Amino acid sequence: MTFLREIAPFIPPASPDDRGETIFRRFEIEPDTMAIAIVDDDGRPLGLVERNSFLVRMAAQHGHALWSRRPISAVMQTDPLVAEGDLTVEQFCGEVLEERPSELLHGFIVTRNGRYAGVGAMLALLQASAAAATLHASQARDALAARARFLAVMSHEIRTPLNGVLSVAEIIRRKSADPSLRPLVDTIVESGGVLLRLLNDALDLSRAEASGLELDVQPFDVAGLLDEIANLWSPQAEIKGVRLDTRFAGPAGLWLAGDAIRLRQILNNLISNALKFAASRIDVRILATESASGAVRVEASIADDGPGVPPDRRDNIFAPFQQTEEGARLGGAGLGLAVCRQLVEVMGGVIAAGESDYGGARLAFEIELPRAHAPGGAEPAPVGHAVEDAARAAHVLIADDNPTNRMVARQLCEIFGLSAECVDDGAEAVEAARSGRFDLILMDIQMPGMNGVDATHAIRSMRTAVALTPIIALTANAGTADATFYRRAGMNGVVAKPINPEELLRAIDDVLASAAEPEQAFSVA
Repeated sequence: MTFLREIAPFIPPASPDDRGETIFRRFEIEPDTMAIAIVDDDGRPLGLVERNSFLVRMAAQHGHALWSRRPISAVMQTDPLVAEGDLTVEQFCGEVLEERPSELLHGFIVTRNGRYAGVGAMLALLQASAAAATLHASQARDALAARARFLAVMSHEIRTPLNGVLSVAEIIRRKSADPSLRPLVDTIVESGGVLLRLLNDALDLSRAEASGLELDVQPFDVAGLLDEIANLWSPQAEIKGVRLDTRFAGPAGLWLAGDAIRLRQILNNLISNALKFAASRIDVRILATESASGAVRVEASIADDGPGVPPDRRDNIFAPFQQTEEGARLGGAGLGLAVCRQLVEVMGGVIAAGESDYGGARLAFEIELPRAHAPGGAEPAPVGHAVEDAARAAHVLIADDNPTNRMVARQLCEIFGLSAECVDDGAEAVEAARSGRFDLILMDIQMPGMNGVDATHAIRSMRTAVALTPIIALTANAGTADATFYRRAGMNGVVAKPINPEELLRAIDDVLASAAEPEQAFSVA
């Protein structure tokens, strides 16, 4: 903070008995002096002479003859602004702007313990205010960046043990023949999933507030996206006894250019929210129509028959940590809807809450996206590989410095019908890959010594066929920008930790299928 004493220079004051010609000469020889304080013998302020107004008075007809011989007390401002030097600029401006804003044009007197200490000017106030605003903005940016870095680090550190918990639970669920263990394992997976969603929401919200939330625009099939979401949520809705009805209305085979991952995240958050409150039904509707601009307007709504959102809460329900009383009772941090709003706004759309036809909540958003062509004119790839159908003879190298992560990845490879070897740092991964024994490498990013990106660069620079070995990043830092960076570094795919078995298998299928083609596409940054 800036104090008045710091911006008010000590300019020798004048006595009330000093003549006008004395003050006139001072203004002539002191071009930077904007005002002169008039004080008594004890140094207490009596008045102020402002440069411009005094010189105008002296320049008037007969002004010099009239005022040069008279004491300055006859023309001084007798009620100037006076403030103690320990007052901050913000405090001073707040008081003055409320009571005597026009007085700032004439300057002001700064005192210390009631005695003259200096004269301040409007320009100095503006400069101090501008500097303070710049400093506050910089501090706010630094605070947001620091929070984002903190959350990113915590995200990585939390995801590592969470990967062990969820992945081992999935392995037990697939390998165990004891049906009595199934509900216990399901509870572990469900609880870990809630923790993971909370972690993702907090990270996304922080990135959005720090303007670091980026979109990865790619062609996607709108109806296919809705089918994926229906397949994901229908089993959970069935367990709860809720009917989940999804419906798409729009042109057949419609492909749009947008961030399908973020759009899926919005819909998943809204459906998860609806499933928490719904009594018996949830309706998910997506309507795609041509807009006046030639783009496609996508209107999505999720309606339920739960308690709904009170009218007085609908305006702030998308703010962070805002929940209805029923929402607070059922649990949650109140971040999911806030993330939805941030993502929709980043996409240039709007989101709102209302009442459904069943008396519950209706959460709807609208965005516009340009049309796109299906990649290569091919049909969309089927969704949801069956893990048990993936029998292969591929040999996999797993590079990860965490023993639990290595164990999880190796167990999943065995479930997929793959053989695997493990190393615990990037340098060992490069040496192992040099042998040419591996059809695929699963590469952690953050490892001591040589990290996963540097190891990938080293492998890609080899002058043998080993340089074409497919590499998949297994990492807790798997945001859109991160994934783009890893691909540019030469990696063929990215799978986030905690590892979802189906997602890992899908990535393995994709890169092994690409490796079997005559030309394998990867780029080295």
